Amino acid sequence: MGERRGHGASALEHSHVYGWEVHRVRDSRHQQGPCGTCATEQSARACIEAALSAEARPGVHAWGLLSRVPAASRQPTSSWPGTPIARAVLGPDGTVAWQPPGGRGLVPAEGQDAGPTQSRGEPLSSALSRFADAARRHRTAAALSRREMAERLGCSEADVERLEGAAQVPSRGFAVEADRILGADGALAALWPSLVESAYPEWFWQVIELEQQASFVQEFETVAIPGLLQTEAYARAVFCTAHPMAPPLQIEQFVIARLDRQRILARDDPPQIMIALDEAVLRRRVGGSRTMSEQLGHLLGVAELPRVHLQVIPFSVRQHPGGMTPFRIMGFREGPEFLYGESFIGGQVTNDAQQLRQHHLAFNLIQAHALSPPDSRVLIRRLRREIEGGPD
Repeated sequence: MGERRGHGASALEHSHVYGWEVHRVRDSRHQQGPCGTCATEQSARACIEAALSAEARPGVHAWGLLSRVPAASRQPTSSWPGTPIARAVLGPDGTVAWQPPGGRGLVPAEGQDAGPTQSRGEPLSSALSRFADAARRHRTAAALSRREMAERLGCSEADVERLEGAAQVPSRGFAVEADRILGADGALAALWPSLVESAYPEWFWQVIELEQQASFVQEFETVAIPGLLQTEAYARAVFCTAHPMAPPLQIEQFVIARLDRQRILARDDPPQIMIALDEAVLRRRVGGSRTMSEQLGHLLGVAELPRVHLQVIPFSVRQHPGGMTPFRIMGFREGPEFLYGESFIGGQVTNDAQQLRQHHLAFNLIQAHALSPPDSRVLIRRLRREIEGGPD
């Protein structure tokens, strides 16, 4: 590491100290936990392990981040300009496992790229094996056969067999219900987040964590239906196209992770969702006519939710300030807003005030050019009829 260990006084005389921070997710809400700096790496690791051990309880997913930071940055903060060293993950049995760094903090520094496509968490095969072993162990302890468990879960015996064979990625709801039926006391529910942690690159998980906390989301899209509004079949078609070499199990992991994000729409206090779609998004028959018809029907249903505001920019509008670049603005009850944009090779998150002003103005003008929500729904219904009445 290039630093001497076990000599706190001398370490402070050098140019670096060790920053540590703990994060937790409970009920899809991210929270910053304790953080601080230590003179030695060993002390910082001990602080992380102690803080993570205090988080060991059902329904909480917690991790710690260790970085080498400039000695001048001794005050606790979640935005140290440091170099990531390691990441600690709290396991379901309360033990702490150390991994190579997978990125640090909730968002990149202002104006900085969100980073490479490195994924967080353990490999899917490993996470599935742990979940399968736990499910099989708790089923055996409950003295239930696979058929009996399938009957109680309302699924097929083959589904239970695939689950216990680490050949199927369950939804969060499935895991929670299996936990209840088997009397697993939260063990399966606590394991479930590990099944989707590697579904997205690290930079996009940062976006999801912001999304889960947002009080409003404004999104302009020119390519595809936004993830929060996608059906299962549409999402699967999108991922199959974007990842043609990915194995089927990984595609299912991507789909399960995307659909789980949509739980925020069913919360008691959901965010305000304001979506502006280019008409091309609705006409592109992703997954074929049947999938697209189902997706348009789903859009019509979601558009009736009280906190969803959906508008379409028709082809008759020749120019508008959005151009062809999708973007999203996320606002919060407290703290700064964040702007997110992406390209083919990655994404970027920023809270730069000038960028936010420009994109707020652009979104306002886009809404002014778009059809009203009622007229947008009329267009979606017409396009759906065209799809259902025409060739694939």
